[in-house]
Amino acid sequence: MFQQLSGGKRWLLVSSLSLTSALVSTTTHALTLNLLHFSDAESSLLTRTGTVSPTTTPPTTFEYSGVGLFADLIDRQRNASSTDFDLLVTAGDNYLSGPQFQASLSLPEGQQFYDAKALELFNIDVGGIGNHEFDFGPDVLARFIDPEGDGTGFRPFVSSNLIIPDNNPLKGLIQPSTIVTKTVNGVQERLGVVGVTTPLLRSISSPEDVETIGDVVGTPGFAALANQVQTEVDKLTQQGINKVVLVSHLQNINEEKALAGLLKDVDIIVAAGSDTRLANPDDPLLPLTGETPVPSYPLVYDSNTGTQVNSLAAVTGEPVLIVSTDGEYKYLGNLQVEFADGRVTSILEPESGPKRNTSLDGLAPRQDLVEQVQNPVAAFVDRLKQTPVGVTNVPLDSIRTNVRAKSTLAGSLIADAVRDAARDGAESVGLDPENILVGIQNGGGIRNDRRFLPGDTISEFDTFDVLPFSNFVSVVTDITASELLEILERAVSGQTAPDVGGGGQFLQLSGLEVVYDVTSPAQVVTADGIITTPGSRIQSIFLDPDNDRTGQFLYDVAQGGFLLNSDQGLFDLATINFTANGGDNFATLANIPQNRKFTLSGVTYQQALEQYIRGNLGGTIDESDIKSGEGIRARDVSSLVAPATGGQVIVPGDGNGVSVPEPTTLLGLVAVVGLTRLKRRRAN
Repeated sequence: MFQQLSGGKRWLLVSSLSLTSALVSTTTHALTLNLLHFSDAESSLLTRTGTVSPTTTPPTTFEYSGVGLFADLIDRQRNASSTDFDLLVTAGDNYLSGPQFQASLSLPEGQQFYDAKALELFNIDVGGIGNHEFDFGPDVLARFIDPEGDGTGFRPFVSSNLIIPDNNPLKGLIQPSTIVTKTVNGVQERLGVVGVTTPLLRSISSPEDVETIGDVVGTPGFAALANQVQTEVDKLTQQGINKVVLVSHLQNINEEKALAGLLKDVDIIVAAGSDTRLANPDDPLLPLTGETPVPSYPLVYDSNTGTQVNSLAAVTGEPVLIVSTDGEYKYLGNLQVEFADGRVTSILEPESGPKRNTSLDGLAPRQDLVEQVQNPVAAFVDRLKQTPVGVTNVPLDSIRTNVRAKSTLAGSLIADAVRDAARDGAESVGLDPENILVGIQNGGGIRNDRRFLPGDTISEFDTFDVLPFSNFVSVVTDITASELLEILERAVSGQTAPDVGGGGQFLQLSGLEVVYDVTSPAQVVTADGIITTPGSRIQSIFLDPDNDRTGQFLYDVAQGGFLLNSDQGLFDLATINFTANGGDNFATLANIPQNRKFTLSGVTYQQALEQYIRGNLGGTIDESDIKSGEGIRARDVSSLVAPATGGQVIVPGDGNGVSVPEPTTLLGLVAVVGLTRLKRRRAN
């Protein structure tokens, strides 16, 4: 139940668990639920222009996405009938780092974020919580829900498996569940909404002291997740609630499918986080390349057997329906079902299905959303495009085939920026900046195939365009020699020839010089993160914090491998949270305990690059600012590059009285190749 406050601006949720069945009648008659749902909006507030695929002559363009059109779509799908219960929910990832969300972060304290304003103008009933809500930490999420800071959210947000400490700003703003009460045909009807958030939260976002209950499918902890959700459902049913919707942000629809077989008294699961575009053959999709349906909408599960069936008629117990749509305000899911005595008895067709958000269907942007959200966000983004960060005097590019295959100037610059940001923020998380000797940036995080020529100005928008994700600067402490070798083997495992192939895992480096041999066996990692073949491509690892090729050898096949204890902690490693937590199937990083990982809340890799160019480089990028940046920091053994020069010992002894040998120089390219091959022959 909601109480309107302060001129309709905000709503106070009356505790769902304090309502008694005496207040409202429990449904014992037929009721039509008109469920409207969306998720993964991810700050896609502005309308986009697309080109119809297959291509027409001349090409046909159309408008899609954006909150203005989406509001009109919601209005169209809301059923004005007094016999229907309209319910509008989101299932998480309501915002995402990028130029459009930056418009909200730039607002003064107390002003509502544009993403929240959109949800309020849509008049959502309940919001779910995803992983991206925590990308900037609990403080920003609390401001999103409660911009005025008075402890009252603008709408109820739910998640049943979050453990929120008493002193956390989110305490009281996120509830396990809520009850939505509406008058239908003169009768007050009640429906329960429960939330659940991915248990991977700590590994893919920055929740700080917020914990999660449960784990993913295939682990013992998945039963704990299901039990936690069931406990909250039981609290609702004990109050006479016989219609329950679960808004679930578990990142993979297979998680929701597994959950459907374990829960009782849940009628509908809104799955989110995977952008699964459930649809039937007659549901029109956006005419964009790759916009294919996943059959069908909805998925029907039998609670008795926990298995998917083809229709309600095949259900032997209680039916559980799963719905999901693509994100970024591209689709509004619309499920219309009839209930009788709390059980879904029919799915209304053709009313049910994903509804595309496009001008092709006669939608027109709703003016309140245009004026209060789209116009100010568009103006902010335009200012980003007009705001210079610096000028480059060297060619820089984010071409996919380059940054995923070889050391580039742009990639090296970004890795240097990530390391510098980590050093700047180290003391805020209790670390010593002097220990952060190396930085890595995965090639997959560098996007959009941009080229900047000497003399080009790089705008603030350009930095977002090249580094678009909510990747936050992180530090992994006490990287050992053996861990470093495994990480680097994974980095070069996708190469098919010198400077060719690779994948998102290829690393742009700062503070390291690595030589590999693409003809040697590559590391093999299973989908579930098990290294089955260690790989033997890495030929030498040269620690070079100044990127001037005067550092220290840590590993060199020509000298017998490790030049120090392989279990010795070498340094702290700067990277982004995606990579630190094992993204791109970096199994070694995934298995490093969380107590060795620190994320700088609110410092994205985009911000690191912008601040590095503005501050450290004074707004001008010269070749001397990216020492050894092109084709040297990571290269195949066949590359004609002069050998590095050993300098002072950077890594001390291993603490057990074992000294580290003085660094030596490579004996020349030909000699190294010969020694390496000779060593292999002897090993065989």
